[in-house]
Amino acid sequence: MAQYELNVLDYWLIVKKRKGTILLSMGLVIAFTLALTQYLKPAPIYEASTRVKFERSNTFATLMLESLSSQGSSDLNTEIEVIRSFPVVERVAKELNIVKSGVSPEEARSSDYLGAIYGLQQTIKTSIEGASNIIRISVTANTADMAQRFANTVAETYRAENIRTRNKTVFESRRFVEEQLAAHEAALKLAEEALRDFKEREGQVFLNEEAKAALESFTRLEADYDKVSRQRDETAKQIETLQKPGSHRQVERIFTDEPTALLSVLNSKLADRMQERDNLLINYTHEHLLVKEMDRKIKNVKDEMIRELESKLKNLDGREKVLKEQIDTYRKRYFNFPKAAIQLTRLERDVAVSADLFAKLKVKHQELLIKNSERIEEVSIIEPAILPSSPINQPNNQMNFIVAVIMGGFLGVVLAFARESFDTSIGTIEGVEEFMQVPVLGVIPRFNEKEQLEAAAMELPPNTKPETISLFSKLVCLYDEKSVISEGFRSLRTNIQFASSERQAKTFLFTSAGLGEGKTTTIANLALTMAQDGKRVLLVDADLRRPFVHARLGLERTPGLAEVLIGGLPWRDAVRTVTDLMIGLLGVDRIVNTPGIDLLNVMTSGNLPHSPAEFINSPKFLEIIREMREEYDVVLFDTPPILPIADAVMMSSKVDGVILVYQVGRIGRSALKRAKFLVDHAQGKVLGMVLTNVRAEITPEYGYYRYEYR
Repeated sequence: MAQYELNVLDYWLIVKKRKGTILLSMGLVIAFTLALTQYLKPAPIYEASTRVKFERSNTFATLMLESLSSQGSSDLNTEIEVIRSFPVVERVAKELNIVKSGVSPEEARSSDYLGAIYGLQQTIKTSIEGASNIIRISVTANTADMAQRFANTVAETYRAENIRTRNKTVFESRRFVEEQLAAHEAALKLAEEALRDFKEREGQVFLNEEAKAALESFTRLEADYDKVSRQRDETAKQIETLQKPGSHRQVERIFTDEPTALLSVLNSKLADRMQERDNLLINYTHEHLLVKEMDRKIKNVKDEMIRELESKLKNLDGREKVLKEQIDTYRKRYFNFPKAAIQLTRLERDVAVSADLFAKLKVKHQELLIKNSERIEEVSIIEPAILPSSPINQPNNQMNFIVAVIMGGFLGVVLAFARESFDTSIGTIEGVEEFMQVPVLGVIPRFNEKEQLEAAAMELPPNTKPETISLFSKLVCLYDEKSVISEGFRSLRTNIQFASSERQAKTFLFTSAGLGEGKTTTIANLALTMAQDGKRVLLVDADLRRPFVHARLGLERTPGLAEVLIGGLPWRDAVRTVTDLMIGLLGVDRIVNTPGIDLLNVMTSGNLPHSPAEFINSPKFLEIIREMREEYDVVLFDTPPILPIADAVMMSSKVDGVILVYQVGRIGRSALKRAKFLVDHAQGKVLGMVLTNVRAEITPEYGYYRYEYR
């Protein structure tokens, strides 16, 4: 290949020359990409998203219950974990019938049950949108309908769980008050019935003012004693609850009716710590350092509460002791009071206490009903999930196609330039001249076989045989003198005349390095062109291996050169004239209408001998060539290829010049170089080369054109 600097046009010509490689590479890459995409196409996964708004409620009920609420310190980060927590996901699984409802504790701890819950948990993703208080809940499922139902169920279940948790204290307090209200109503009825029975049985009981006041004081002391005793028992139970061995479940919160007391603050603090611990257990085990640290904080709060309760218990013990002493004093002092009066006073005290407790519970119940109507709702669904239109893992065929086109084009260009780099043929005129050190005498454009057949058929009669049309289509200079191909042969004729003018060369040998490079078609058209130029031309088919000149011109093969060299036939008797051409397949009309063709004579190969090389290298052949040179202006010899057969090499020194025919891109440059070396070594003179099958590379702005002379 010639070593010269490539410009943009050269690169474009390489791409255009190797466009088949590029298109094939693109096609293969695109087909492979699409096939692989379909083969590896995963099962469809649909994603649906819903958005919820979490906003901390600041209602009056919230402020009153903040100290008892188990969600007092929740924030958005806690909430996004709560959404994926086990209780919420379990309720979602039951709503979607993924797990059965009402299972036994043993079934709820089974691996299948827990695996279904945790598997569902992995398909839920939560995220905070920017700096807002809006949480996006995204879920994945195998079907679009399931994904939509799943997302909406998660949002609704989370909202219901938040309402239940935030209003848990109100619900529990109301239930407790209602239970106590029913119990105290029954106790009040019993006390009233006992008092009524006593009065019916004992009648009217009269006491003086001093006795009545003493009995009232005595009754009040007993009521205070009962109250202190109940508080003491309650405090002792609270201490016992807090002193139970630590478990991994949330401890029962103690109840106090003193919201401003230290014990109430500690109780709220304990509830917050337990909530934080539950949130940690969503992602960590009980042995994790953060969980252990939270257990330590919970223990510290419980210890403080135990100390506070023990102090309260000590005070209650003291009050109980004082009240007991006062009751004993009254009992000794007024021992002589009538028993009926004392019993009446106690019954009246029981009715009064029961009535007072019942009235207070009624008031408390009304307050809790009001609080219940002010239900705390911190979560609202602002955007329900819609039916997803396509899977999230669907292959992007459009993007894959674009990438495949780009990669295929890139790979094709790389392969095209690689083929061009490894191509040992010579593809440019500069390359041929520089590598072979001989001039290029002619450039014959590529034959478009279909167009040539159509053009030949138009010049011949309608009933012409197909083999005649095929034969005629190769002789372009005979029927289309204005074509680019005919101009190429005329240019070759002119260059040969200039190249041989100094040596007065008349005999020329046409050969090629390998088979099928177009030398016979080239020499036949060149002979016609030279005859049309007024030269007396003799075309000799010296290819005694695979002769083809007779077929190209529509002549009989015998007699020919073989009979001249072997049988002793005078060479002039083997020469065919214009008359033979008229009788042959070309016909009279075409020959008569072609000026100058009467100056063309042809000698065919004749019958093929067994050892052609012996006769070609004989002195007789050399004498015949000398005589031909004297009688004709130009003698053209068509010979076999150089590399497979030595005939052309032996003849090269017997003629005035050798012209190598080279079909561009057909054989490697080393083979072409070897052919020239053999001719030079045999003392032959290579005048130049003819390039055939050349595809003209013309920029679009010039287009394709035809030469026409008028």
